[in-house]
Amino acid sequence: MIDRKDTILVLDDEPEFLDWLEDFLLAKGYRVLFVTNIAEALKEVRNYRYRAFIVDLNVPASGEYLTAIEKKGPIYSQYHGLYAAEVARNAGYRDRQVVVYSVHAVPAVKDVTDRLFVAYLAKGRPHIFKEQVMDILSYDPSDKQA
Repeated sequence: MIDRKDTILVLDDEPEFLDWLEDFLLAKGYRVLFVTNIAEALKEVRNYRYRAFIVDLNVPASGEYLTAIEKKGPIYSQYHGLYAAEVARNAGYRDRQVVVYSVHAVPAVKDVTDRLFVAYLAKGRPHIFKEQVMDILSYDPSDKQA
């Protein structure tokens, strides 16, 4: 797996609404790569280890991925991004490298993110979201010196 410690991978099917996040991360010295569906995201997390993988819970999935997601149960079927987060964790991403987000806090999603040991953020307030992302990025779990 190739390390891309200077890049944040973002899975969101509407990246045009995330200019504020891209600008913020660029200003903090990170590159940003947007992907818009589960297939693209999983190709990236299986081949590269990004500094962080930020995942929108409501992203499209199709074909084999949709079948695999549906087998995981109703919470995964409703929030496809959980599947991408789980695959990243199983591919070797550590807990503070995976962040899922949604507009609303959902207790059932929190249960899954707690089990996966990934961060769960609400994106409704960009300034709070930015603070939480910077807190997460302040510690690099892949850095043996940290």
